[in-house]
Amino acid sequence: MLLRKMGVLFVGLCASVSMQAADILRFAASTSWNMPYAKFENERMTSGIVFDLAQSLERELGLPLVFVPLSRKRLDGAALAGDYDLRCYLTPQWTEIPDKFAWSPKLFDITDVVFGNQTVSDPKSLAGIPRGSAISAVLGYSYPTLEPLFASGQLKRDDTSGQENVMLKMDVGRTPYGVSDALALNWYVRTTPQHRLSKWRIGISRHDFQCAVPNNGNVSAVKILKALEDLKRNGRIEEILKNYR
Repeated sequence: MLLRKMGVLFVGLCASVSMQAADILRFAASTSWNMPYAKFENERMTSGIVFDLAQSLERELGLPLVFVPLSRKRLDGAALAGDYDLRCYLTPQWTEIPDKFAWSPKLFDITDVVFGNQTVSDPKSLAGIPRGSAISAVLGYSYPTLEPLFASGQLKRDDTSGQENVMLKMDVGRTPYGVSDALALNWYVRTTPQHRLSKWRIGISRHDFQCAVPNNGNVSAVKILKALEDLKRNGRIEEILKNYR
């Protein structure tokens, strides 16, 4: 009888823990993100597109939000371990385990562009950039349009740790050319009045900004994805983007 009571107590305790886990939304936050996507203060995300999206989703779902800060290299492993319930600022090509997620539709476009500092003229196209020129890029990121040019020596890849650092290196003249997504570049220009970056841009690729729900998360993928679709349909995502363009 005692063993039976202990078994019932254990099952009840497990059910209670499971229910509590499903009563929060654990949102993965990559510490490598920069504005306008995210701003971190003392390892806490405090603003940015992803922050505002997460806050809106919290209200839409009616679930308390908890950010789970992770380095970029740990994001896939943490998904497999069930350490978070949602990851955004993602597309299937940017993860090694796309089949381990349920995917949202495209929420908006991300466009990668090549640009220069003020010491170089507009090359009009990638072919116009002098052979062997250094181009600042983000370490670990793949740029399909540029990879053949790096491999052939037409361009020399100069890696740095994040998109903001690409702009900073360009601004002080350490490299004549750089690659960034257009939203991040426009934000830097908007918030740095004395910048020394070119006005010209060469678009090289376009990606979907999506969110992904790990297969072993605690919150229903159907519930999360429906809430994201509702936010897009009612114009909330476009409202967020307007604040950062």
